Amino acid sequence: PGGPVTIKYLTWWWAEKGRNDAWRAMVEKFHGTQNDVRIEEVGFPFSEYFQKVMTQVAGGKLDADVLSFSDEIAVRLIKSNQLEPMDPIVDKLGVRDKLLQPAHGLVTTDGKIHGLVATQVPYALIYNKELYDKEGIAKPPATPEEYMEVAKKVTRRPDQFGHAGRSTLPEQNGWWQDLTHWVVGYGGVWAKDKKPLATSEPVLKAVRAYKRMYDEAAPQGSDASTYRRMAWEGKIVQYIDNSANINILRSGNPEIYPKIFSAPPPWENRGVVVSPSFVGIYAGSDKKDAARLWWEFIFNRDNLPELLEQALDIIPAYEGGIREAYVKDLHWASGFQAAKGVVFISTVEGFEANIAEFRQIALQKVSEVLTAGKDPELAMKEAQQGLEELAARV
Repeated sequence: PGGPVTIKYLTWWWAEKGRNDAWRAMVEKFHGTQNDVRIEEVGFPFSEYFQKVMTQVAGGKLDADVLSFSDEIAVRLIKSNQLEPMDPIVDKLGVRDKLLQPAHGLVTTDGKIHGLVATQVPYALIYNKELYDKEGIAKPPATPEEYMEVAKKVTRRPDQFGHAGRSTLPEQNGWWQDLTHWVVGYGGVWAKDKKPLATSEPVLKAVRAYKRMYDEAAPQGSDASTYRRMAWEGKIVQYIDNSANINILRSGNPEIYPKIFSAPPPWENRGVVVSPSFVGIYAGSDKKDAARLWWEFIFNRDNLPELLEQALDIIPAYEGGIREAYVKDLHWASGFQAAKGVVFISTVEGFEANIAEFRQIALQKVSEVLTAGKDPELAMKEAQQGLEELAARV
């Protein structure tokens, strides 16, 4: 009675170029198929999302009925009982045994599934083939050393850069991923069994490499939206980032799309962090039936492939959730497919529920290396002390 039910969908995707269009197209399609439920957009940009959502949770009420969340937010939301199980949707769609793993394992407790993967973006080396050709780079670098040499060789500030990545504390959730690929690439993790490893060789190598790139090849202090814009303007020759970038670049400048390719991450193990992004239903919502209707619509076999194609995604939530012919035709996909994904929260074992604090301590010190010329070994020794104190507290 009384007209349609409006549910608030809280996500950072309304602010993400390309992906916002993909979601809006699905909302429009959903609105066109029924008159009972309407979707309202609420959200924050990715760089603010973690903080804002956690602040709302601490205040006792999320301004949402349905929402998207990263793996690190998932840990906290599940712990504080903020998420309604999605099992009725999973069973209605009949995909329980086909769900993407290990991602869905991260949001499963006591046999209940608290989220579905809306996007899992692999990371790889993204390069502009036209600029490679112009610079005489015959094939993408395959080792960290080669990558850094190419990066330095092709950099001519302020017009052209051989690398880009996040490096500022306001963007620490994204920066943390950018840096952690190097740790994983050198065969390391940040913590094992609640023991911080900030002074381990892989972490030190990663920090030194990041510093070298910052000094020799990257647009210093630029945030993700700035360097991605530079990439679509043809000013970034190569960088290591996720497949969501392809849609961002295409949306910013359709003419650059055919020139953008990917290669495997430039280290022997091809390891990179994968970060699934989930969607779910807020346990405090009084519109759960409407919320379930929406997610059933999005994840059914007709609509999920359409969403993935509009967003230029290549990993579906469940087996059979994507058109094989679509993936085969993507000229840029091979490097992403060759990457060996490591689940992000497995790199901070023992600190899964305290990633924000862990990250803050470590990146504060890495920041001093980048911007104040602090010696990496000294900086990471100080980080290790701070992290050991954190371990004793939590």
